Amino acid sequence: MQTDLCKYVDVFLGCDEIALPEPQGVAATWKFIKGITGNTNPGAVLPFGKYSCCTYTSGYPTGYGDHLPNSCPQDFRRSEECRKFLGLSHFHQSGTGAIDYYYNYCLLTPFFGQPADFAGTPIVEDIGQPGYYAVRTRDDICSETTVSAKSAYHRFRFGKENGKIRVDFTNDGLLKKSRRDYARPDSGTIRIVSDNEIHAQIVLSGIETNFCLRLQNAKAVYLLQNNAYIAGKELLFGKTEDTFGVLIEATAETAESRLSVSLKSLETAIGDSLVDEGGFDSVRQAAYDKWNEALSRIVIETEDEEQKEIFYSNLYHTLIKPCSRTGESVLWDEEPFCVDFATMWDIYKTQLPLVFTLYPDISKEIVETFILSGLHTGQLPHTFLLTKGMHVPSSQACMLAEHSLADAFFRGIPADYKDALRAIVNDLKREYYADLLAGVIPDRLTHLLDACEACAAVAELAKHHGETAVAEKLQLFADRWTDAYDPKTGYLYKDHDYYEGNYRNYSFRLLHDMDKRIELSGGTDAFVKQLDNFFGFTAQDEYSGCFEGFNNESDMETPWAYHYAKRFDRLCEVLQAGEDSMFTTGRGGLPGNNDSGGTSSCHLWNCMGLFPVTGQNLMLIGFPKYEKVTLRLHNGNTLVIKKQGSGIYTKSATFNGENLPDLRLAVTDMMHGGELCIVCEETA
Repeated sequence: MQTDLCKYVDVFLGCDEIALPEPQGVAATWKFIKGITGNTNPGAVLPFGKYSCCTYTSGYPTGYGDHLPNSCPQDFRRSEECRKFLGLSHFHQSGTGAIDYYYNYCLLTPFFGQPADFAGTPIVEDIGQPGYYAVRTRDDICSETTVSAKSAYHRFRFGKENGKIRVDFTNDGLLKKSRRDYARPDSGTIRIVSDNEIHAQIVLSGIETNFCLRLQNAKAVYLLQNNAYIAGKELLFGKTEDTFGVLIEATAETAESRLSVSLKSLETAIGDSLVDEGGFDSVRQAAYDKWNEALSRIVIETEDEEQKEIFYSNLYHTLIKPCSRTGESVLWDEEPFCVDFATMWDIYKTQLPLVFTLYPDISKEIVETFILSGLHTGQLPHTFLLTKGMHVPSSQACMLAEHSLADAFFRGIPADYKDALRAIVNDLKREYYADLLAGVIPDRLTHLLDACEACAAVAELAKHHGETAVAEKLQLFADRWTDAYDPKTGYLYKDHDYYEGNYRNYSFRLLHDMDKRIELSGGTDAFVKQLDNFFGFTAQDEYSGCFEGFNNESDMETPWAYHYAKRFDRLCEVLQAGEDSMFTTGRGGLPGNNDSGGTSSCHLWNCMGLFPVTGQNLMLIGFPKYEKVTLRLHNGNTLVIKKQGSGIYTKSATFNGENLPDLRLAVTDMMHGGELCIVCEETA
């Protein structure tokens, strides 16, 4: 019988202002709160599911909550306008910051009275569990939702007669203050087909989205424009600031609806809405079961119930993105299609390696999406969202999908890696990348490191597939990473543009030649001295460039730089301090933006005592937080991680009985499964 792991999940983790323990010891020196909220939402969703459904308040960035953009520790800004329930909306980002595309399509608003009079009502309470969400408002209406792969389901409990539901098919985005936060449709058609069936075809952010809404114990009665009645059963509109939708009247005290949506065609949406899935309660149970299956890929053994809640809540929020929309591509004819990579910079180091390790179906879809994108559009994804063309320009970083294709290969995700190499070559033909490969030093110096590390990863991929000439050419460029470092200081050159950090934050990223990297700092002792200064073990030279924590993408891997200097004691101390001060339970339990699971997945790896070095066939061993961890690998094998001893200081490790003197494990060996035993002591 499968263990119920869903009971440990708090779907609300990270959806409000941070509320973390007071940092102690070395953690007190860190500047580790970049974002002031996790930016998650508690809506109903499946693992990597197409649909999500949640309360819409128009708050930033998911449409849930009451805070505004760019809140920071010194200025957490809330909005009175975002403290009311405006309905249930569909399709949301997860934990992101400002990415300009926020969805919240098809807004369903239950109410009493006239549609033009309803401007929102205060929330009394909301509850949720994996695959299910419910909210009760001051007018005593309870709105419930659950999801399947085919549809989003809604149940509105009015408690008395004369309940109504207002549908806005043109909703797109957040609070209408800035055009970066919301958008208006390019065109659309809405049709009342019968009392219980409504169709809509709306061009949202340049993509035609097809809706089929079916009703139970309710009937569609009027078309709406700006919440005013329109005669007739069909309306068409062009580019507009107006809102368009339908008014529904409940014919009983409880009304239900089912929404199916397709990018492919209206016929597909209609077909999905006709699949018999057993109704709301059956779908809710099926969603819960699917989440239990997904969560059970990792089983931790600990007597600490709070730690189970922290772990499985973070695992839950790691498995929401990206979304499978296979069969609905707007860019190619082939089936595989995943969206909402928001962004690769956030997820390529920890989230995607975790997915590729454990989840076969979505991993194959992701890899095939990358390959098809490279072959058909000439670009591998970085920020890949539901907007015309899908590829959203980003200057955070570059060539990150190349790392992920290597990660997938080392983990045995099946794909045509010859095609992958072709897709990568297409990607490298971009003008900006061509300049990099030609020797141009970019203003954003970290792009040079991104490109060199990507080429090193792809060179290994090419070698495995007999592409020797390609491998040699890429390796020549990969070795240029030293051009980014100042030989006088051992740091990256100072006077360059750095995204969300400075030259020090980025100086300790994990490279394919860490021996050479340590040499550039003057040797091991000098490198450790720099790390000690960065992490606050010694008086910090520059507070603005100290460790910013596991929520900062440029920093989340940096503690593991100690590993290469064999200062496992320092690594363990930083990991312990971070886990104690940066992750806890509740709505404020994340140390900043969760960024599509990037922050949560980093926490998971650190707690399991392993860390993936993206783009490389390498896992670094730290100290596990739990007595035993069992991972069900995507290929059917099982990896068991056992901790011996009660301390935090890792002294030795064995894999299947063989000593690991450098505390390192090849990914390819890990994927064969077996037992990793890590010995920890209480003193360094």
